[in-house]
Amino acid sequence: SKCVAVHGITYEDVKSSPKFPEVWAQIKRYFEENYIIAHNARFDMSVLKNCLFEYGLDIPDFKYFCSILISAKACTSAGKSLKERTKYFGIELNNHHNALEDAKACAQIVIETIKRCRNKSFENFLNVYSSIEAKEFKDLKPQISFGERNRYKRFERISVSEIAAATETFNEMHPFFRKNIVFTGELSTMSRRTAMQKAVNAGAILKSGVSRNTDFLVVGTQDKSIVGDDGLSSKEAKAYKLIDEGYDIKIINEEEFLRLLED
Repeated sequence: SKCVAVHGITYEDVKSSPKFPEVWAQIKRYFEENYIIAHNARFDMSVLKNCLFEYGLDIPDFKYFCSILISAKACTSAGKSLKERTKYFGIELNNHHNALEDAKACAQIVIETIKRCRNKSFENFLNVYSSIEAKEFKDLKPQISFGERNRYKRFERISVSEIAAATETFNEMHPFFRKNIVFTGELSTMSRRTAMQKAVNAGAILKSGVSRNTDFLVVGTQDKSIVGDDGLSSKEAKAYKLIDEGYDIKIINEEEFLRLLED
C-alpha cells in the first residue's frame, strides 16, 4: 500500500503491537499543558483526532503549532517539506518518515529558527512574531479523507469580478473599507462566496492573489490534498514572505474576519 511504501511498516511489524487506546494511555500526559509542535501540524493533528474519535476517547485540551510557519521566519527561500527545511538549516535527517527521527528533526528546525531569529526562548519568539498563533486542538475539524479522490470538490472557484457590492453607501470607518482583501481555504460558518460578498458590502476590494498591496489575508481550513505536503497555501506562503520583507499584511482567521466584519 501507499502507507507501507512511505514508512516501511508492514502488517507483520504491528500485528502483535498494542492498540491505540493502550498507547494513548501511556503518552497522553505529554500533551497536557504543553505546546505541541509538528511539521505540517494539521495533518498530524487530524490523524490523532480521528484516532480519538474512532475509539471514543476524550479529546484533550492543548495548543499546537506548525514548524512550517515557525521556520518560515528564518527561511523564506527553501521549500516547506521536512526534508527541504532540514537541508536548508544544515540539519541531518536520518531515516526520513521514521516517527522518532522526524520528531527530532522537527524539534531541531524550531530550535535553529529561534537561534537565527536571536530569541532567547520559544515564548520570546512568539511575542516577537505574534502572527504565529497557537491552534486549539479541541477546535480542530479533522480531515476525513487523506487521499486523492475528489481533491478539488470541496472548493468552489470564484472569480472576484463576479462579486459586486449590494449597496452604494459605505461606512468609511469600517476596517475593511477600501482595503485589499484575499481569501484562502474553506470557511466553516459560511461559503467563501458569501464571505466575499459581505466583505465587498463593507467596502473591501477583493483580490484573487496576495501582493505587496494586500491588506488582509483571510485564512480558512486548507485541504491538504490541494495545498500539498507542506500544509500551507501558496497565498499564505507569499503573505508570510512579504511580511518578513516589511509589508503590512494582516493574516486573520475566520473568527477575526467575522469580528472585524461586525465593527
